[in-house]
Amino acid sequence: MRAATRAALAGIIAFGVVAGGLVGCGSTGGSVVAFDVAAAGVPGASLIEAAAGWHVTLSRATLHIGAVYLNLAVPISGSQETSCILPGIYTAQELSGLDVDTLSTALQPFPAPATGTDDEARTGEIWLTGGDVNADSDSTVIADIAGTASRGAQVLPFTATVTISGRNRGIPPSDPAQPSAHPICKQRIVSPIPIDLRPRDGGTLAILIDTASWFSAVDFTALPADGVLPDNNSNSASQNLFTGLRAAAATFQLSFR
Repeated sequence: MRAATRAALAGIIAFGVVAGGLVGCGSTGGSVVAFDVAAAGVPGASLIEAAAGWHVTLSRATLHIGAVYLNLAVPISGSQETSCILPGIYTAQELSGLDVDTLSTALQPFPAPATGTDDEARTGEIWLTGGDVNADSDSTVIADIAGTASRGAQVLPFTATVTISGRNRGIPPSDPAQPSAHPICKQRIVSPIPIDLRPRDGGTLAILIDTASWFSAVDFTALPADGVLPDNNSNSASQNLFTGLRAAAATFQLSFR
């Protein structure tokens, strides 16, 4: 989203109205602030209870976050069925990406501060992208994972690399008359994440990532013989891992410090 989409969202934050068909709901009226953003894993992130009695021990688990947004509004049910952009006003943005070691509980700072206003934010968004969020292809490694899954006497080493492009994560339209019903941006944007915070100048937005939700529905009985979860939705374990990565409220916690 390096150009058009980021410029549009910046317009929402600054003016409340966006060119290109995206419309905010008036200006925020808040004071302009700049603040740090940092991310970390939660305690116990390397030891996980997965599905069907499997126990997961992680040795590596990184997640690439391309951008973070805060919004004033809480979306109503169904409001995001076709749009990747929430209704309401985006009030803050972090545009510098970060590869987060989710096995570390130490907060890892994003390379540049976020900007926005000090209005109360009610919804957060995590953008899992390395470029234009609408691009059909993106080779950015979003998640890089390694570990072992055990159940009884079985011990299965595994690895997983997750990217998000139309070819491997796109959802085909169920209605040929609506070819854009499932845009790829919807697979990259984790939203809505419920929050209740007010950014302040010089503070820190902390993002905690819970890897347990990544594996909560993963049954390693479906792990291929080579121990590599495919980077697509052809395998149930891989598909459930991808779903867990994008579980808004279960995977991500946002707070202001």
